[in-house]
Amino acid sequence: MYTLNDNTDPVAAGLLNGNGGTPSFNTQIRIPDYGIGSLVLGGKHVRTSSWFAWDVSASRSRQLGENDPTASFRSNLASSSCSFDPAATKNIYLPQWAPVCYSEAHDPTTMSLDRIGGAAIGLTAQLNLQVNGAVAKNYHLGSHLSTIEVGGKFRNEHKFDNSFTPDFSVPAGTTLLPLNAFPNVLSNSNYYNGTYPLGYDPGYRAVLAAFNTAMPGALSGPPVVSGNNFDLIEKVSAGYLMNTIDFNRVRLVAGVRFEGTNLDALSFDSVAGTLTSKLGGSYLKVLPSVSARIALTGDTDLRLVYGRGLSRPNPQDIAQAASFSTGGGINTASLGNPHLKAETADNFDVLLEHSLKPFGLISVGFFYKNLSDPIVTKTVQIANYQPPVSGAPPGHYNVTQPVNAGSGWVTGFEVAYLQHLTFLPGLLGGFGISANYGYTDSRAIGLFNRADNPRLSRSAPHTWNISPTYDRGRFSFRAGLSYNAANIFEYRYQDGSDPLAGGPATITPGGIKGPDSDIYLYAHLQADVQGSYRLVHGLQFVMYGLNLNNEVFGFYQGSAQYMIQREYYKPTVAAGFRWSPLHEK
Repeated sequence: MYTLNDNTDPVAAGLLNGNGGTPSFNTQIRIPDYGIGSLVLGGKHVRTSSWFAWDVSASRSRQLGENDPTASFRSNLASSSCSFDPAATKNIYLPQWAPVCYSEAHDPTTMSLDRIGGAAIGLTAQLNLQVNGAVAKNYHLGSHLSTIEVGGKFRNEHKFDNSFTPDFSVPAGTTLLPLNAFPNVLSNSNYYNGTYPLGYDPGYRAVLAAFNTAMPGALSGPPVVSGNNFDLIEKVSAGYLMNTIDFNRVRLVAGVRFEGTNLDALSFDSVAGTLTSKLGGSYLKVLPSVSARIALTGDTDLRLVYGRGLSRPNPQDIAQAASFSTGGGINTASLGNPHLKAETADNFDVLLEHSLKPFGLISVGFFYKNLSDPIVTKTVQIANYQPPVSGAPPGHYNVTQPVNAGSGWVTGFEVAYLQHLTFLPGLLGGFGISANYGYTDSRAIGLFNRADNPRLSRSAPHTWNISPTYDRGRFSFRAGLSYNAANIFEYRYQDGSDPLAGGPATITPGGIKGPDSDIYLYAHLQADVQGSYRLVHGLQFVMYGLNLNNEVFGFYQGSAQYMIQREYYKPTVAAGFRWSPLHEK
């Protein structure tokens, strides 16, 4: 990856590449090694008027090579003449630069190795052990059939990260391994649809081999404990009591769930430089719920639901002191927060459903959620920052940290339509349609250093899906068109309303719609298709195509023209056979 600099202040513009005004290059490997395994043993025993269900399970996952090994190259140019070219820019999403920008950035004779990191040593892993059980008994309350159910579970989760990333920084003024010493391994004459030229691209493995020859043993030092290391055990004990009773046209379900959580963790102590900072705590949440299904007619039901929900913090966000990522135009660091609290919500739902003949459904629903202590992410820009993680280079960083906002709410409605059009004549009877639309409004209240109440992150105001279907004999086909409106991905804006945070001096330049404000996901409209054909003896041919319209994925800050990332992943097409060892009827 090449990084250009058009002589704009990187901190003020939010570009944060810290490259000193001259171009840079990095090459890396992104091939994580994951392993996942699980085992479940259980049963359900049904009697005349009761049943009992149980299961025990164990699962383990691990990741090797947690980081993305990277080699970074610096320029030996004293300064850069690169500048933005507004006259050549015909599309705000395709900014253009002066030709000298590319001649500087793509000249391998002016660059040499700046820093190299090896593959991470050690691993991050998680082991879960869980047991569940539930028993139910049918009985009569007068003439009304009822069921009472009692159940519980216990889960023990052990998660740790003992990985270490060896790295080496070339001293300033020293030239080591010029970029042109390595062969180019990539070429693409139509890079980004021909909008930009692709520069000189050597591979990481060639750089690593040359470095190990030139500096033997430089990446083989002893492991060092750092901010990414942690060790935690989370224990969850839960139980519930639920009763169901049927009246003439009403089914009423009421219950309560108790969830106790206990967390013990070791985190990085930045003063001692050891994994000795102890974190812990426990809490109990009581979560009631009640729902009623009212049969208005034989084909129309009204559902009324209230329930209290719980969302625990990601344990890693509590126990891991820090992690980092470099290699793009923006360095990022993530800090943990040992003071995170669980988020709770009181949920109210109303749903009206009408069944269609011979097969179909129309539904209209309304929902409202009142949130307590919603978990959000705050981000600040820090120049000359050194993340407390092995292998992390100093520089300009966007530093993020999960925090609890004061409160929040989400409300909205959804309409949905599903029908198989079997009433159509002949082959047309195989067609069907599934479609839905949802509108959501939300607010986060009590964010860091801002008095406004923006939408909750990842809460798109408009979403819809349209899916034509066709089923005939052994053939089945689905098409899908899905849309998500632009929505906040990460909070950045500050209005200086908190005097303890610095007051007016901390107001984000450019305002709430400016290029340094909140990060948004662009609106996304994607087309997918999937088809299958049943063969014999449980064998099925399956083929699908994803993102057929090559929709853009990206982020912007404040307003859509202030893009920070726009990527095209192209369509994915795959085909294969699926076998299910089932007896055909």
